[in-house]
Amino acid sequence: MCTVTIVPLAEGFRLACNRDERLVRPCAFPPRVHVKAGRRCIWPIDPIGGGTWIGANDAGLAMVLLNRYLRASAPSNGAGVTRGSIVPTVLDHASMDAAMQYATSLDETLFAPFQLVIVSKAMVGVVTSDGRRITVARSCLERPLLYTSSSLGDRRVEGPRRRLFEQLVVGRRHALLRGQARFHAHQWTDSPELSVLMSRPDAATVSRTVINVTNGRVDLAYEDLDAARSIDLRIARWEFGLR
Repeated sequence: MCTVTIVPLAEGFRLACNRDERLVRPCAFPPRVHVKAGRRCIWPIDPIGGGTWIGANDAGLAMVLLNRYLRASAPSNGAGVTRGSIVPTVLDHASMDAAMQYATSLDETLFAPFQLVIVSKAMVGVVTSDGRRITVARSCLERPLLYTSSSLGDRRVEGPRRRLFEQLVVGRRHALLRGQARFHAHQWTDSPELSVLMSRPDAATVSRTVINVTNGRVDLAYEDLDAARSIDLRIARWEFGLR
């Protein structure tokens, strides 16, 4: 369960992600740098499967994986291969072409439905699986983009979140980053379960990650929003030049 936005910048992009999780799950470990096949990558770690939902590498690729819910979903029984293993393996690659080619070679029957969003420079690639087949799409990053999912059912949250996105972000083209920040902090008092900053008895937004890839650098900021872990926001930043 996530809400993801991508905003184009003059020399790159900003990707922001609110991660929503069931409250019975343990807290994720903060991001750290991993070296894989000589490439530096950074991502937070899910302690259950050891994978992640978001990351970036020193080739300037950033990506995020959203679970797909075609209808309201009960908690997973843990069958199959964890979707959290996808991002770390795709981050091994140095280009959009290579990352997309690898992602589309995955055996979709091993994973529950997912949507993988890959961003590089001014291009966005989306790999979508319904558990039976994989489809791909590519587009130029010419305007702000939104991707969202919820175990309540993706369609249920898509409408209200997209209308808010159009109002706060797309409609503020001279203040995109400010609008993006407001969007990811927004909660409706009468519908917190549908909100971008989501809250309901069994689940909530537990972290926010912002990745900037611009002017030849990658910057990742991570906020742990779980009050059970820390009263204050936990913010971590790493920077390294693009290779």
